[in-house]
Amino acid sequence: MKIAKTIFLALLVCTLTSVAAAKSWRVADFQDNIVVATDGSAEVTEHMTLVFVGEWHGIHRTIPIEYPGPNGTNYELYLDVKSVSDGEGGKLKYESSVAHGERDLKIYIPDAVDTTRTVQITYGVRNGMRFFDAHDEFYWNVTGNDWPVPIDHAAATVSFPEPAAGSLSAQAFTGVYGSSLRDATTKIVGAEAQFETSNPLPMRGGLTIDVYIPKDILKEPGVLTRFFWFLGGNPIVFLPLVTLAVMFPLWWYKGRDPDPGMSVAPMYEPPPGVSPAEAGTLIDDTIHPRDITSTIVDLAVRGYIKIEETAEKVLLFTHKDYVFHLLKPREQWGADLAPHERVMLENVFAGGDQTRLSSLKNRFYTAVPIIRQDIMSQLKGKGIYLLDPESANGYSVGAAIAILIPFGIFQYLGWANFFNSALLLIISVLLAALIWWLFARVMTAKTVKGGRVRVAVLGFQEFMNRVDAERLKLMPPTTFEKFLPYAMALGVEHHWAQAFAGIVKDPPQWYVGPGGYYGGGFNPIFFSSSMHSMATDMHQVFVSAPRASSSGSGFGGGGGGGGFSGGGFGGGGGSAF
Repeated sequence: MKIAKTIFLALLVCTLTSVAAAKSWRVADFQDNIVVATDGSAEVTEHMTLVFVGEWHGIHRTIPIEYPGPNGTNYELYLDVKSVSDGEGGKLKYESSVAHGERDLKIYIPDAVDTTRTVQITYGVRNGMRFFDAHDEFYWNVTGNDWPVPIDHAAATVSFPEPAAGSLSAQAFTGVYGSSLRDATTKIVGAEAQFETSNPLPMRGGLTIDVYIPKDILKEPGVLTRFFWFLGGNPIVFLPLVTLAVMFPLWWYKGRDPDPGMSVAPMYEPPPGVSPAEAGTLIDDTIHPRDITSTIVDLAVRGYIKIEETAEKVLLFTHKDYVFHLLKPREQWGADLAPHERVMLENVFAGGDQTRLSSLKNRFYTAVPIIRQDIMSQLKGKGIYLLDPESANGYSVGAAIAILIPFGIFQYLGWANFFNSALLLIISVLLAALIWWLFARVMTAKTVKGGRVRVAVLGFQEFMNRVDAERLKLMPPTTFEKFLPYAMALGVEHHWAQAFAGIVKDPPQWYVGPGGYYGGGFNPIFFSSSMHSMATDMHQVFVSAPRASSSGSGFGGGGGGGGFSGGGFGGGGGSAF
């Protein structure tokens, strides 16, 4: 039984081996007839004689159409298939596709069983000529170096316009890719260059030809033509253009502010009904940390809380902290409190009427998103926005998706390759991102009322930046502390404090410093620095969150002698099926 099984397996292996040996194919002859026109375009006719042993159905003919271009760009060969026939006028069915930078022609050959068949492919090439300062060059890989079978014989004839007669020079290379063998004959007859292999080409071996043409015989393509070739070969450069084409109309129709009908002029007080946090948000449609921390100072100025700065020495270091005292109990909180101010008080004094800033660490962060939401809701409720920042962000994100979807579809379906040049990919993506960001940051649109309120806030900011001491002497003594929260929200607290140096003598009653006010008299500049330092400490505490929490608040030219088998345009190879 064991012997019988062994004999059966041996017979099976022999049978399969003989069947495999009986099924084979090769290229008996590969001839190119190439006609180069005056504009440098070429018509290529490939005439292949194929020998099939066993049963076959056709061949694949692959031709590269993407090549390395200058400076890291991609160069695409524009190839137009005109006909596929049996060499005697009979059309052959074929399928054309592009993948991995190659044009693949799947050609069906009827009755390809133990026979010899001919396949003739004619295609045009618009940009297969290379133009240099001293000469032009037709560098063409006739057969390609990717055939998995030998090629018994290969030849090529290249015809140029008649003025080229007597001035051409040519060379040919054979062998596997990179070979500099010249196992082929070269002959120039008038305006025609003829090439023929001297021996069969091995598997993965090919014939490459190189013809030098003097200048002024062929017409070099113009700048515009080369530009469009460049665009076709590097479609990723359309990404910034498409981004601009999408974002500009979106901004024009949705994100453009109407003319407020007034210009910025100094204003001596903030717009009525606008809190410091709202004023700071209106400047750039963004809620900054200083807009939130200025609310604490504003509540202190209005008599809701008292701030006490403490300093404790620990070894060689001084530990600074702040104690917040609630002066108005909850039942006295009036209608003058905005929603974000009420949320601020409720979360600061959640544990009682006295709270240390340090105790809010890893606790207050949950209130920050609510405060931000309330500030923005108040501005929307006051009719400030046509398109509020949140909706504007939605439009911008939607536009980004709309821009990228077509590129993804084209890449997926193989209609374009956006990754053939890493350098252009990086440049185009960065440029498109910049264009998108520039429009996204101004997508928010205000109403006419909102525009006027913003102009008024800018006017008040201008006043705080340029206020002079003489005018301040005419203003109430409480002006400094009353508008200090606005100065903090608008980022001009230092200018505001400097203007009051020597004018304000008495410290605010709502703030107590450690050991008095800097050793004696009150100095607005030192006090402003203390407020800035406190605001920085508050921001760090307010946004601090436990590590376990996922929440947060708050981004070659030259000629002669060079070349090798497999160089130049054209090439590729094929297979049988």
